[in-house]
Amino acid sequence: VDAVVYLVDAYDKERFAESKKELDALLSDESLADVPFLILGNKIDLPYAASEDELRFHMGLTNFTTGKGKVNLEGTNVRPLEVFMCSIVRKMGYGDGFRWLSQYIKEDGKVTLVARLVRIKYRPRRNQDFV
Repeated sequence: VDAVVYLVDAYDKERFAESKKELDALLSDESLADVPFLILGNKIDLPYAASEDELRFHMGLTNFTTGKGKVNLEGTNVRPLEVFMCSIVRKMGYGDGFRWLSQYIKEDGKVTLVARLVRIKYRPRRNQDFV
C-alpha cells in the first residue's frame, strides 16, 4: 500500500466517533506504519458541515498532522498525515489533497490502491437537511 485516503462525511457529525474509531484502527495497523494518510473532510458545500478545525478535533488529529505544502520528512520517523476539506459533488478541495499526497508516493511508476469498505447502515436524510 502506497497511501491511504480516508474520506469523512463532515456533515454527519453524529458519526464522527464511529469514523474516528475506524481511522484509529488504520493508523495503528503496523502494515501501514510508514504509509502517508490523506484525510478528506467531504460535503463542505452543505450548511453546518464541520470546519477543518472541528474535524481535526473530533478525529483526534489536532497537532498531529505534518503540514500542507512541501514538507520534507525524509530521514525522519514521521508519517505524512494531513487533513483537507472538500466537496466531491462541487469538485473542490480534493485536488489539493491529492497533490499534497503525491509528494510522498514512491516514484517507481506503480501505485497500489486498496479500498477498505466499511458497512454502514443507510440513514435517509431528514427534510430539514435540504432547507
